[in-house]
Amino acid sequence: MSTTTTTPTTPAASRDTEPAGLSEGAAGADPGAELRSVARRLPTGVTVVTSGTGDAAHGMTVSSFTTLSLAPPLVSFSVRTGARIRGPIEATGAFVVNLLAAEQEPLARWFADPDRPTGAAGFHGGFPGGVRTAEAPGGGLLLSGAVGYFACRLDRLVEAGDHVIVIGAVERCRTLRPAGVPALVFADGGFHAPGPRLPG
Repeated sequence: MSTTTTTPTTPAASRDTEPAGLSEGAAGADPGAELRSVARRLPTGVTVVTSGTGDAAHGMTVSSFTTLSLAPPLVSFSVRTGARIRGPIEATGAFVVNLLAAEQEPLARWFADPDRPTGAAGFHGGFPGGVRTAEAPGGGLLLSGAVGYFACRLDRLVEAGDHVIVIGAVERCRTLRPAGVPALVFADGGFHAPGPRLPG
């Protein structure tokens, strides 16, 4: 009497399968390019960091801003090691983080332009109508129309690869616009206004 041995099969629905996109990258792929490709999908707030006043003032669009600690109150952002904003921050020991409103996309583009002038001309020359500002105590400029701001004292700089992490101790912060005014968001390589709040 002969017997036949069969190998059990796993139903297709329960087989271990790898989700699309989790397979190992192609040989020779640039890890930096892959990191940027994935990171750009994460929406971030858009800020303009300012430091210094008068001819020594400088501003830069930054989307890496985050809060670090409530006690003590600390915030941070990161920029490339050679970013021009680093000079006035180190010189004055202070900076201001301006949270942009959705309607301020032109300002975000202006302060992200590497060819914009430095000093006072970066605020009052080149940008149509100029950039309305007010000096913040301790150094840095407040941008008119911003959703809010954090005025900070430099706590430390942390070198990290090709970037430097700027950590600031918050000395004052304030909301400047009503809750219904949306903040500017950056995602998928472009600027956006937040969509409707999801239910629940």
